This record gives sequence, structure tokens and C-alpha cells, in this order.
Amino acid sequence: MAKFGAKSLERLATCHPDIQVVMNEAIKHFDFTILYGTRSTEEQFFLFKKGRKYVDGKWIVSNKSEVVTNMDGAIKQSKHNHSPSQAIDIAPYPIDWTDINRFKKLSEVVKQAMVTVGVQLQWGGDWKQFTDYPHWEIKK
Repeated sequence: MAKFGAKSLERLATCHPDIQVVMNEAIKHFDFTILYGTRSTEEQFFLFKKGRKYVDGKWIVSNKSEVVTNMDGAIKQSKHNHSPSQAIDIAPYPIDWTDINRFKKLSEVVKQAMVTVGVQLQWGGDWKQFTDYPHWEIKK
């Protein structure tokens, strides 16, 4: 059975208890790592700048495939910018960013874990406007 490493546990501890219970159930069935729980404004802005450049006083997308988030952490806050975090980013272990099917398989395991523990989260992989395969958040 897989288990979280020290860094993943540290990141998980920054998340809302509902997220923690789902992830603790999912790790029993699939090996994955936790990339982010709570993010500072600076960390959020660093990720926001990926795939963008600053032109004439505003940030514009310069490489859509490199865009990580549409939330800058200041004007537009992410669910990661809360304490406890209302969101978590996870990835199948070992990480292979090109293997989207492993992210989809992990999503099936997390969705089953939600049923098992009776908690609803929303997966960024189900979004239509901006697909975010690592992202899970408290459902509105």
C-alpha cells in the first residue's frame, strides 16, 4: 500500500479537513504526491506568471501551454490562498506530466474515495474553460 512522504504530509496538513480525509483514503489505493495545499500570495503570483509576459502594464498570455493558473493571488485569489487551503494539487507518483491518462486514473480513485468518506470535491480535470488535472477543491 502506498503512503505519503514527509513533504506530502506537510502539504496535506495545510488543507481543509475534508480534503485531508479524501486524500488519506485515496492514497490507500493509488500512489500520488501532493504538490500544493496552501500557497502564499508570492507562490501564487510566481505560478500565475508562467506562460505570461508583462506588456504595457498588464500580464498577457505568451505561451498558453505553460499557463498554470488564472489566479494571481492578489486581485484574483485562488482557493489555495486560504488557511486552511480550500484546494490541493496532486500528481501520480512518479510524476510524468505527459501521461494525462495516469491523472485520469488517479481522478477515478479520488472520486471513489469521496464516495467512501462522504465528501464532495471538484476536479480541475472536469472543467471546460481551463483544464487543471492536478487540481481538486472544495465543491461550492
